[in-house]
Amino acid sequence: MIKYRYYIDNQKEQDWLNKLSKQGWALKKFFLGFYKFEKCEPGEYEYQIDLMPEGVDKQDYYDFMEEAGVEVVCRWYYWVFLRKKSSSNGEFKLYSDRESLKGHYQSIVKFLKPIMYLELVASLLQIPPIFMSNSKFNIFTFILLLVLFFVIFKSVRRFENRIQKIESENE
Repeated sequence: MIKYRYYIDNQKEQDWLNKLSKQGWALKKFFLGFYKFEKCEPGEYEYQIDLMPEGVDKQDYYDFMEEAGVEVVCRWYYWVFLRKKSSSNGEFKLYSDRESLKGHYQSIVKFLKPIMYLELVASLLQIPPIFMSNSKFNIFTFILLLVLFFVIFKSVRRFENRIQKIESENE
């Protein structure tokens, strides 16, 4: 089975993958929003999606996960799709304490902000051509880039709010 989805929020994506796992579908591959699944026992796996930690060797990361009983299903850019066999030992969580979860969210914000600003600059650069040629293509490009900026902006704000919530819980 192949499904297409567009996520920026890894938590929502994880929830969706775990829901499909409970229905008997295991993630096999991911590429540009296309997810390929294969049949499995319902609830056989639990999924987590991690942003590859900065400065960590890829093979060391994979070896560490394997030693912890976690399978690296696939990797796309810096995002790593992980799964672990479901067990009675509790929920599969990469970041079980608040500080590590906060650090994870901060890494995601750090990753997304340059992309967000690039989208904004790219959309603003479309304004002069709109007035010079009044091309529908330039107008469409401007709107598309601006929408992408706001989608990423909303996600950045969501992660920043999660960071603030963790900080306020620590006080």
